[in-house]
Amino acid sequence: MSNIQTNYAIISDQLAGGIGGAENLLWLAMDLFPYADVYTTVIRPEIIPSPYNKRVITPTWIQKLPNAGKLYKGYLPLMPLALEMLNLQAYDVVLSMNHSMAKGVVVRPDALHVCYCHSPARYIWDMFWTYSEMNQFSPIKHFLVAALSSYLRLWDVSSAQRVDHFLANSSITKQRIETYYNRPAEILYPGCDTKKFDNLGTDDYYLMVGRLVAYKGFDLAVDVFNQLKLPLKIAGSGPELDALRAKAGPTVEILGRVDDATLKTLVGRCKGFIFPGKEDFGIVMVEAQAAGKPVIALSAGGAIDIVKHGETGWLAPEYTVEAFKKAVLEANEQPWHSKTIANHAEQFSIENFQKRLKEILENPATYKKRTNLTF
Repeated sequence: MSNIQTNYAIISDQLAGGIGGAENLLWLAMDLFPYADVYTTVIRPEIIPSPYNKRVITPTWIQKLPNAGKLYKGYLPLMPLALEMLNLQAYDVVLSMNHSMAKGVVVRPDALHVCYCHSPARYIWDMFWTYSEMNQFSPIKHFLVAALSSYLRLWDVSSAQRVDHFLANSSITKQRIETYYNRPAEILYPGCDTKKFDNLGTDDYYLMVGRLVAYKGFDLAVDVFNQLKLPLKIAGSGPELDALRAKAGPTVEILGRVDDATLKTLVGRCKGFIFPGKEDFGIVMVEAQAAGKPVIALSAGGAIDIVKHGETGWLAPEYTVEAFKKAVLEANEQPWHSKTIANHAEQFSIENFQKRLKEILENPATYKKRTNLTF
């Protein structure tokens, strides 16, 4: 089918909490289908970057509720209903980009619904207990959140049966889709800007970059480099900033937020990139490898897909200080080849992502494989 004959819609989860990897992939899909209509649950227009702030993005009725842009998490129980009330009957092909609930839309029986799944909603599945502990819920609040999560899990599974073709951003996400939804999934790696950083040489420091939050493992990295007495630079801002600065020893430098020019220099000249956290993918690892830099990461999550152990980086078997100390010391002894590392990263390029996504969405008859509904 041609674009002229086919009506496309793109559905995103909320565009209110900030711009990250999921939002950047939405922009790539919008670039690929410039005439597609775009919907989301709730939006804060002021955070949408140019030129996408000129594109019409239609929110659900949740947008009209008090202070929805900032308090959208409080409206989470209403989002399944809001998504199901979107009238998508005019569309032949619907792409939902899901890390929460976007896949829950109801499409025409003859329409193709493809879901690009960043992950089944982790706050109701495998990370439920972790998030509960991080938020330090009281017993009563914990009970209420558990009850709500039970309802959302039922809806999450039932709505997954409406999808014709699942795309997963990594092997771990594919596994979660199969485990929680009992649905097969095709892996399509996120499109990464493999030209973002250049190899500017090699200094003696390792680098870690990202939002300074507990689950990303910045504190573990600080412990590792404090004990090894090797140089580590950490760039980023977030709630852990002050605690990390207090913990950092003489070889660890907590830079805080840096501008783009400084970040390019930091990545371009680092000896290697540190990534102790467990992410569904981890685009920053690809960007570092595209600059020819080896990545030392936990052997879990997206790192299993991204890092080729011994060739493009080093994988630590456990999330412990001792395991990462050993990984850093072993990586220090390797004769890394920057061109080999950079060439490996090209499989995760924007071009590969958009090419495959276009093939799928422009051939609905091939991917329209609806299962027998049981809900």
